Formats: sequence, C-alpha cells, structure tokens
Amino acid sequence: MSQMPEKELESFSVPDPIPDRNWEEYLVSVWDSLKVRSRRFKESQVRSVELKFYPYRNGNHSISYHNGILTAKFHSSLMDASEETVLSFVSLLISKLLGLKPKQIWKEEVAEFLNSLPESGTSNFKKLRENGAAYDLKAILEKISSFYFPKIDTKLLSIGWADRLGKRRLGSYEKRNMNIRISPILDHKDIPIYVIEHVVHHEILHHILPTRIKNGQNSIHSPEFKRKEKEYVRYREAINWLKMEYPKFLIKHQKEIGHRLRSEFYG
Repeated sequence: MSQMPEKELESFSVPDPIPDRNWEEYLVSVWDSLKVRSRRFKESQVRSVELKFYPYRNGNHSISYHNGILTAKFHSSLMDASEETVLSFVSLLISKLLGLKPKQIWKEEVAEFLNSLPESGTSNFKKLRENGAAYDLKAILEKISSFYFPKIDTKLLSIGWADRLGKRRLGSYEKRNMNIRISPILDHKDIPIYVIEHVVHHEILHHILPTRIKNGQNSIHSPEFKRKEKEYVRYREAINWLKMEYPKFLIKHQKEIGHRLRSEFYG
C-alpha cells in the first residue's frame, strides 16, 4: 500500500476526564481485560509496549503482539480524543487481534472518529459553509482573532462547518490548507456562543503553535498551548458546559440530530 503524504491535523474533542493519559498502562489494561476470552492469547503477558503516532489519515491504525511486545500505531489526532473514543478504538483493534467479536458500539464510535478527519491532499480541499442555522463562523473567527490574536492575518485562515455531524470531535485544524472545521453539532441555538468561541480559539492556537516532537512522538498540546488556551475569558465556563450540559443536549435533541445527519446541508 502506498504511503499517504504527510500532513498535520489538530483536533478538538469533548474534554477528556483524564488529562494525562498513560498510553502504555491503558493498552495493557485493555489487553488484560479482553485476553481472558481468547483461547490463543489467554495466558499471554505484555512485557513492553511500543507506541507510535502518525499524521496519516488512513492505513496506520494497528495493534500487534509478538514475543511479549505490544506494538500500537495510531493517527496522531487520537491523542486528543475523548476517553470513550480511545476506549472504543483500542478495544476494537485488540479484540480483532485476539480473535474476538468486537462490540457494535465500538465500530460506530471508531467510524465517527475516522470519518471526522479531513481528507488528505489539497486536491480534496473544498470551501465549507461559514454561515450556519444559528451561528456565523467567519464572524466568530474574526472576533476571537482580533481580541486574542491581533497580529495574525485571518485572511490566511479559512473556517467552515464540517460536512459530517461529529458528536465528539468538535473541531479540527488542517495545517496544509490552514483550514478550521467545526462540527455542525454546535450550530444550534441551545449551544452557548462561548462554547463555539472556545473551540475556535483552541483551533487558532494550533495555527500559531506548531506541533512539536517529544520523545519521538507528536506533542500536540504543549505547556504553552495549555496556558494560552486558558486565556480565553470564558474558558472554564465552556469546559464545564461541555462536561456537564453537552451530554444532556445530545439526549434532548436526539431526533433532531438524526434528521440533520440525513439532511442535504450537513451531508
């Protein structure tokens, strides 16, 4: 299989209740919980974990086991995914490796995660809608930029509502096209504007603070990034709303969301 051209993709997800995830311990924990149902690997022990993150959209999501070594290769955007997404992603891959039947909910969660990633290559770039049913993203981008980032040229950035209704991956930044995508799940009158402003502020930070390599892995959210993210005046309010009220929003508008998934506007 030919390798896809490298690019950088940054994303915003519903806040993870575990801010600093220990990936090695996490992988071993899922392995140990699932292997008990596997005939071949029931007695297998993981002696070490080799973990790599790559900025490619497809073809690099895998987990393998050999001589006590668990090797995992993931898309770099998984580093910023919610706990539920990571659990589904890791459980799906490990269950297949162990020869177990994966749960349908894992498949659905992983499908949404992968489908929310923009396509690779500039030839696939398309202008997205800035005006939504409730909010104008261009106006929000200009407001946040002028107040928090007055030195950047917003004309270099494009922003629009994504063509997929991601429930967990609320925003992403693609460096190659300097494009910010916001999930249209937020384009609703019941979503506070400060939540959208927080997500847009987060993605602009990805534009001005490049990903760094730390211990051989992509470090998407550096200490400087996290510090500057909190400069948004309603940061804590937005985080609390996403943790406490957003799940209620999804339940309340379940039927409407299902309809929008089938609508022409949202694809």
